[in-house]
Amino acid sequence: MSFATLPSQLPPQRSARLQQFLDLGWPHRKLEAWRYTDLAPLAKRDWALPDLPADDSSLAVDARDHFALLNSALATTAAAGDAVAEHAQVHTQGRDIVAAGQTNTQVLRRAGQIDGLRSHWHTLDVARDATAHRVWVSDPQGNGHDLSRLTVTVAEGATLNLVVVHLGRATTRLELDIHLQGPHSAAHLHVLSLPAAGAFDLPVKVHHEAPQAISRLTLRAIGLANTRSSVNGHIKVYEGATKTDSEQHMASLLLSPKAEINAKPDLEIYNDDVKCAHGSSFGQLNDDALFYLRARGLNETVARGMLTQAFAEQVLAQIGDEALREQLTTTLLQRLNEASP
Repeated sequence: MSFATLPSQLPPQRSARLQQFLDLGWPHRKLEAWRYTDLAPLAKRDWALPDLPADDSSLAVDARDHFALLNSALATTAAAGDAVAEHAQVHTQGRDIVAAGQTNTQVLRRAGQIDGLRSHWHTLDVARDATAHRVWVSDPQGNGHDLSRLTVTVAEGATLNLVVVHLGRATTRLELDIHLQGPHSAAHLHVLSLPAAGAFDLPVKVHHEAPQAISRLTLRAIGLANTRSSVNGHIKVYEGATKTDSEQHMASLLLSPKAEINAKPDLEIYNDDVKCAHGSSFGQLNDDALFYLRARGLNETVARGMLTQAFAEQVLAQIGDEALREQLTTTLLQRLNEASP
C-alpha cells in the first residue's frame, strides 16, 4: 500500500492532517529545521496502515509542522510495542501532569528494534511550585527512524530537571520544546549524546515567556566513527520576560576522524534586561592523560574508556537513580568497546 493512498482510508480529521503532511512532502535536508534528519528516503517505501480508533478527540492536534501533522494524523493514545518492522509504522502520544506543589520523578524509555518508522509526542505540564524530574533514555536499535517530541510547560515557581541520554543505533530525532510560562520558573537540561551508529538530532527550543525565569543547557556529545550528533539550542526571550537568566554550555569529544558533531547555541532576545551566555567547544582525549594512565598499567582501551566516562559524568551524575546511572554507564562503556576505530 502506498503511503500516498492512506488519507482516504482515515477518519476525516486524521485524513486532513495527513493530507497536509503529504502536501508539504517528507522532510529533507534542504529544510533548515531538518538539516540533520533526512526523511526523504522514507517517501519511497510502501507503508502499512496502522490500526487506528475512529475517535481522536484526546490527541494533541497543534499540527503546524511536519512532525505534528504526521504524528497527530496516525497516533494512538495507548503505548505501543517497541519493535517496528521495516515497512511498519507506530505513532503514539502521552501526557502527564505534575500537580501544584508536588515533586514527581519518571524515566521515559525509547528502545527496541526499529526498522520502520516510529514517532512519539509527549506532553508534560508542571504546575505552580511543582518539580518534575525526568530521565529520557534513548537506545533504539536497527536501521529505522525514531522521532519524538517532548513539549513541557512550566508554571510559576515550578522546575523541570531533564536528563537526556542517547546511546542507540537507529536514526533518532528528539525535539525539546520547553515553555517557561510563569515567573521564577526554571528548566535544567542535561544531555549526553553517544550514538553507537547513525545519527542523533536534538533541536532544543526554550521559550522564556515570563520574568525572572532560569534555564540551563549542558551538553556532552561523544563522536564515534561514522556517527553524527547534532544539537541546536535555541533560547527565545520574549518581550516582558525581564531578568531572564539563561546559559548554554556545549562540549564535544571526537573519538574518531570519521565522527561528525554539530553543536549550535542560538539566542533570540527581545528584551534588554537579561543575562544570557552560551559557549561551544570541541576536542579530543588528552594525550598526557592517556600516557599517565598507560604508564600505570592500563591498556589503551581501558584508559580511553575511563577518560570518556569522566567526560560524560557531568550528565550521568544528574541521574538520581543509582541503579539506572550504573546501567547507563555500563552501556556507554560497551558502546565504546564495540566502536570501530
